[in-house]
Amino acid sequence: MEDLYERVEPALARDGLELACQTRQASTRRLRDRFIAEKGSSLFALKAFWEGFDASGETLRCVVIPKLPFARPTDPLSCERDLREKGAWGRYVLPEAVLELKQAAGRLIRSSSDTGVLVLADSRLVSKGYGKKFLSSLPTGAYQRIDAAQVGRYLELWRRSHE
Repeated sequence: MEDLYERVEPALARDGLELACQTRQASTRRLRDRFIAEKGSSLFALKAFWEGFDASGETLRCVVIPKLPFARPTDPLSCERDLREKGAWGRYVLPEAVLELKQAAGRLIRSSSDTGVLVLADSRLVSKGYGKKFLSSLPTGAYQRIDAAQVGRYLELWRRSHE
């Protein structure tokens, strides 16, 4: 994430978009407060912002999730469950990941007047059978599949239609 931030930040700054990045040494609270206070800013953040982060209204208009939030396969609890129970991945790991995705998506819509775009950039949503579980867990069925090259254009059109 920090590498991507370093690559895109200069170009976005030239376009007038302020970009902040959650780093190992950064205070989550200060970063959150700065993001909420500066309406024109964007934030690269990790899962620490998926729960308990409230940025309603104009503050948060787009959430991008680059990959599905599965637990690491080397997680000790997952490894132990796999040893003890056949089908443990489908009983534990998959439902936990679906719940985490719902929590992340929930950052976007905090009230009935909030609007926004959720970008799920993981191809497994359409290439794996379990992708349907993630999509059906979202609060609305109004989603579209868009080629990666068209996402920027879609977001710009969406922004213009909601000004």
